[in-house]
Amino acid sequence: MKIVLPTDCGNAPRTSIVGEFVTNWAKSDVEAMTAWLTDDVTWTVVGRETASDVEPADFGCPGSMPNYLEVNTIITHGRLASCDGFVDSDSGRMHFSHVFKFASTSKAAKIRAARTYLTDLSY
Repeated sequence: MKIVLPTDCGNAPRTSIVGEFVTNWAKSDVEAMTAWLTDDVTWTVVGRETASDVEPADFGCPGSMPNYLEVNTIITHGRLASCDGFVDSDSGRMHFSHVFKFASTSKAAKIRAARTYLTDLSY
């Protein structure tokens, strides 16, 4: 899969964490995603489902394995972060936006809550 992440000044360490997390989300890499989620994480896919006791496999990138991931922006501030972009797969293009709330402002803090917005696949 080709991956395009935004370039930044490197001043916000959480930017690389979010970039890595969304890459693992696009790949549906459950093990890597789980490493960044608290045990009590809540994940909402807007308009579709909300879950506590999250099974990350249920929240990986829906559809077939993407062959291209482009993240347009990553914004972080304190305990909050967001990113948006799109994935291309054989099934089509899906745009996404994720909003994350970390457990604390620590650089090693895990994601406590996630909210995901997805468009339907299209070309």
